[in-house]
Amino acid sequence: MVRNPSLRRRLLLFVAAPLLAVLVCGGIINYVIGLHYANKVYDRWLMDSANAMGDLVNSDAGRNELSAQARILLQFSVKDRNQFAVRSLRYGVLAGDQDLPQPSPKTSHGSPVFTNFTDHGLAMRMASVFIDNKADPGDVLVISTAETVHKRQALARELLVSTVPIELLLICVAMALVWFGINRGLRVLDPLAHELRMRDAGDLSPLRTIDAPIEVQPLVATIDALLSRLDRMLRQQQRFIADAAHQLRTPLAGLRLQAERALADPSPDTVREALVHVERLSAGTARAAGQLLALARAQAPDEALGAAAPLDLAGLVRDEVASRVPEAISRGIDLGYRGPEHGIIVIGDGVLLRELLGNLIDNAARYGSRGNGVVTVGLQADDAGGCVLSVQDNGPGVAPELIPRLGERFFRAVGNGHEGTGLGLAIVREIAERHSADLAFVNHSDPHGLRVEIRFPPVATG
Repeated sequence: MVRNPSLRRRLLLFVAAPLLAVLVCGGIINYVIGLHYANKVYDRWLMDSANAMGDLVNSDAGRNELSAQARILLQFSVKDRNQFAVRSLRYGVLAGDQDLPQPSPKTSHGSPVFTNFTDHGLAMRMASVFIDNKADPGDVLVISTAETVHKRQALARELLVSTVPIELLLICVAMALVWFGINRGLRVLDPLAHELRMRDAGDLSPLRTIDAPIEVQPLVATIDALLSRLDRMLRQQQRFIADAAHQLRTPLAGLRLQAERALADPSPDTVREALVHVERLSAGTARAAGQLLALARAQAPDEALGAAAPLDLAGLVRDEVASRVPEAISRGIDLGYRGPEHGIIVIGDGVLLRELLGNLIDNAARYGSRGNGVVTVGLQADDAGGCVLSVQDNGPGVAPELIPRLGERFFRAVGNGHEGTGLGLAIVREIAERHSADLAFVNHSDPHGLRVEIRFPPVATG
């Protein structure tokens, strides 16, 4: 079983890693600072020892060496190795270790010279002072004291060891405070979770989280967008069910009535007449079901077209018109196309656009002039960079007061003498809206009939 990741642990790790890095960097800095101050302390001791030795040498008559007691005090050390040397610039080494390196000569007295060197594999540091030789005017004495750097490093390590536990303790306290703060901070999500948990299944309204922190607002906005999409989808499903019930109730009742009629009177004439009605009702039911499905596809809740892509609308319209010519001829309708063969590009879904054009042609053929119907499909570019698709028939047109209602579901203009579902133009309107196209209905007098125009927007380039 895979364990879900914990946001608290993740936040704690994000904080712990920098704190540990700070601990390491702090330890290095503490060691460097401790070593720096240890060097300053022990350098001061070396310099004081060299000055004291100079006073002792200048107090003796002539070039007398240091006493044995002074040597013991200068060289005594339990752990480290201490050395000293008294040199005369005129006479050479007067006392001490001759192996100590010669410091660089100074042009002025008073300032010590510090030298780092290695003796028998041991790192050592030496302080040298230059003083006038009172026993021999004009001569300069160089007093040098040296020791290993072990004590300096040991002191820096002691300082580091003494500070690390304190820093660790502070980090542990900080981590505890961070854990406490994370737990308190994540409680701002509790009202959101409580509101979602207490909601009814059908409540898809936006969340009431005005006081939600800024960091949670994107999550709230995403949930609200999801709820909005779900609400729209459920409404469309409910509307589809209502549409299906509206459209199928009457033909199903007619089918049952004709079946009961045939069963009540089994004579061949009655049965044949009932079957004719059954065939007509079945065809109407199939057409209604197909248009309901087409309307459902056109009303799909996608924010963008599922198969949106640049396509040649001229080629699509030409091919669709050509494929419907045989059916139009069989119905006595003159179907034609007026426009370019190719070159007009739109962004859209080819399947939906074919459905749109098919419904326009079928509507024009159904309500056009009987016996000598003429349906003209046109396509042309407009001045704004888009294009206009039009379908015109030579029928009686539509009363001006009814034009605003064209495109409503199940609306059919009365008095046209044709059966229909009232969904064809509703499908056209939905598909046009999904392609950001404008739909318009115009009654024409020359030639006479209804003209449906769909104006597509320009294709964005870049």
